[in-house]
Order: sequence, then C-alpha cells, then structure tokens
Amino acid sequence: MRRYGQPKDITQKYLDRPGSYGIIFLDGKILLTHQKNPKPEIQLPGGGIDLGESQTTALHREVLEETGWRISILRR
Repeated sequence: MRRYGQPKDITQKYLDRPGSYGIIFLDGKILLTHQKNPKPEIQLPGGGIDLGESQTTALHREVLEETGWRISILRR
C-alpha cells in the first residue's frame, strides 16, 4: 500500500515489511480504521505480515486486533 503525505526521513533507516490489507464491505459500506498515533490517519484494515504467516492469516489477525471482528474471504 502506498502512503501519501510526508516523505521518508533520509536520515532514518527503514526496513521493508510486507503487509496485508483488505477492503471489507458491510451493508454496502466499506470499513476503514482510524489511527491516532503517531499521527491521525484513515486506513484500510490490515498491517504487517509476521514471519511464517500467510497473507490471509495476517489479514485475519490484523482485522481482529484492530476491530474485534472475525472476517471471511468472499470469492466471486
């Protein structure tokens, strides 16, 4: 997911970490999360993938952590 806003601090060393994010529909609406720290942001639910974790497992874990909801993957 590409982030917009402040550019990276060139004096800081960053580690690449893959992430898994989802578009979650409920009653025709899309779920977004609101982060307050380190700065206010609206985001899709999701986050970093832990070592040995699949993208799907990471997404399920992150959504549960951020919202308390258990989700299912819909396939069309």
